[in-house]
Amino acid sequence: MSDIKVIMHNQFEAVGKVIGDEYYIPYSLIEKAYHTEREWLSKENTLKVHVTKVKALEINNYDYKGNYLHFDRNKVENWSVEFDNTGIPQTKYSFGKYYNPSTIAHYGLQHYSLYLINSDNQSKEKFLKVANWFINNQDSHGGWSYKFDLHFYPGRLEKIKAPWYSAIGLGMAMSVLSRASYLTKDNKYTKSALKSVKIFQTPVEKNGILSKFEDKFYFYEECPTDPPSFILNGFMYSLIGLYDLYQATNDNETLNLYNLGIDSLKRMLPLYDLGNRTAYDLTHYTTDGGYPNVAKWGYHITHIHLLAAINSIEKNIKLNEALVRWKGYLLGKCKLTP
Repeated sequence: MSDIKVIMHNQFEAVGKVIGDEYYIPYSLIEKAYHTEREWLSKENTLKVHVTKVKALEINNYDYKGNYLHFDRNKVENWSVEFDNTGIPQTKYSFGKYYNPSTIAHYGLQHYSLYLINSDNQSKEKFLKVANWFINNQDSHGGWSYKFDLHFYPGRLEKIKAPWYSAIGLGMAMSVLSRASYLTKDNKYTKSALKSVKIFQTPVEKNGILSKFEDKFYFYEECPTDPPSFILNGFMYSLIGLYDLYQATNDNETLNLYNLGIDSLKRMLPLYDLGNRTAYDLTHYTTDGGYPNVAKWGYHITHIHLLAAINSIEKNIKLNEALVRWKGYLLGKCKLTP
């Protein structure tokens, strides 16, 4: 046995060992060079190495009345939020404190999902407080605008000027209001949600959220940028919102927007597949950025959960193939040229 110098990627260096024909490398070097995560099981005297320790949850039968994407496991209270005197979370940014419709909907759907599990009236009250916030704060265009400027991708895209609408905020609001209508048997919630449908039909340049991929495929923008950013998770959240609202109302206009979005998802999904992880958006394609905006593992998991929910509705071969691949990426599997 003797010491050896180990160099990875011509930039990381450490001392390893050579024993016979085998080389031993400090795990700290591998962790740094390949961004892996360790799991030490002291009782078993075992070290497990993962691409990521985050695991995807199964979503096989999405129900517009049911637990929303396992949101009972969320804890919005631990996010960067401050609750106002009515119990609604405000998101704290470096530039101020604002109501973010998506965060508020996350909070509501978390407590709806908890209520289904534990029948806790406090969770029910918190959920309905959120649902009523959406009714009471809906603007004349039928939406819930973001009232701060946003620089989504400095260097690639211009700053988005307030007020603006987001597919994720609108879609998740639909999911909240559809469940509130089911829970209370009061259609005032779905009436409110239906008012927001027209923003899905309004182009980004006219203060809506609609972009078109290849001048033909409908895409609902999380960040209404020019050129389009085509953010995947916000788009899929909005599809689920449209699905929820259709199930709650049988509104054909809502169903048409959902179906148009599903056609786009089937067409565009391969563009987000990087072979070992997913892209967060398509700004590398729509701008001169040149390189993909690779999704962090947390967002990759979100992509899996959203796609699993949609695929449980659509039962589509290609969507399912993508879902299987994306789950495989969590285990270090990647697609290589044959």
